[in-house]
Amino acid sequence: MEKNTVETDFYFESAVIEDEKKVTIFGTKNRLRSDNNKPVVLQTTDGGKNWKKTEIDLDFQATSFDRIDDCVYMVGSIDSGDSAISPVYVPNGNFEKWEYVGMAESPKLGLYYLNKGVSSEKIALLERNAHQDYFDERLCSSDGRMYAHNDRNWIICGDNKTKEVHILYKLGNEYRVHSRFSYKWHWGIGAVYDLEPSDFYAKADVMAGILQFQVSAFQMIHYLYYSVDGGKTWQNEKIPVFAFERLAVTEDKIVVLGFDKFYMQKRGETTILTIPLPKN
Repeated sequence: MEKNTVETDFYFESAVIEDEKKVTIFGTKNRLRSDNNKPVVLQTTDGGKNWKKTEIDLDFQATSFDRIDDCVYMVGSIDSGDSAISPVYVPNGNFEKWEYVGMAESPKLGLYYLNKGVSSEKIALLERNAHQDYFDERLCSSDGRMYAHNDRNWIICGDNKTKEVHILYKLGNEYRVHSRFSYKWHWGIGAVYDLEPSDFYAKADVMAGILQFQVSAFQMIHYLYYSVDGGKTWQNEKIPVFAFERLAVTEDKIVVLGFDKFYMQKRGETTILTIPLPKN
C-alpha cells in the first residue's frame, strides 16, 4: 500500500478521483457559517506530491459540495433577510470555473432539487440522478446503505441480523441480492454495533467498498473490501480510520482518498492510498 499525505488549511466537503495521479478535493475556508466563506478547490496531478489550491470567486456564508453519480455540484448559502437562498453551480470545463444553473428548492436526503424555472440540461441531469429508487427494505437491515457512486443500479448495505454485507443489483424494477459476505470475524475485536459504507464502486467484475465498523462506543475500524470476479469471492485490507473517505478504481489499482479534520488547529490532512488490484 502506497501512501501520500498533505496538510490543508480548509474544510473538506467532497472529492473526485479520476485516477491514482489526478485527484480533486472540494471544501470551504471556514468550518462555520461566516462572511466571505469562499469555496476552495485543491488539485493534484502527480498522486499527491504537488497540489494546486484555487479559491472560487463566490462569496457565500456557507457552501456544500456533493456528488451524484459522477456529477459534482456546489450549493451556496446567502443570507437574505430572515432566510437564506441557495444558488446551485456545476463545473464548467474544469473545477476552477463554475456555472450557475438555478436555485435549490429544498434538500431531500442530502440531495437538492432545482427550480425548474431555469432551463438547463445540467439541471435535468441533476434531477434525474437525484431520483431515489425504491427497494425492498427486507434486503437490508437498519445498517447503512449506499449507491455505487458510478452506477445507481448497485447498492451496498448491511444486515445486522445475519452479520452480512449485501450487494444489491437492480433487475427490471426491483433490487435483488447479487453477492453477500460475512463480517462476523470482526467480533474478534469486539461486537460490531454498527456498519456504515463510506463509498462503493461497481463495474463489470470489479467491486470495491469502504466499510466502517463501530466496535465500541469509542472505537471504529475501517476495511476496504474488493472483488475482481463479480462478487463471487471477496478480499479485504484494513486501512487507517479517516473522518471522510472516497475511493476510485483504475485499470490496475484501487485509490482511497482519506481526509481528517483538526478543528482546534484549523487545519486538515489529506491522504492518498493506492492498493494494487489483483488480476482475475
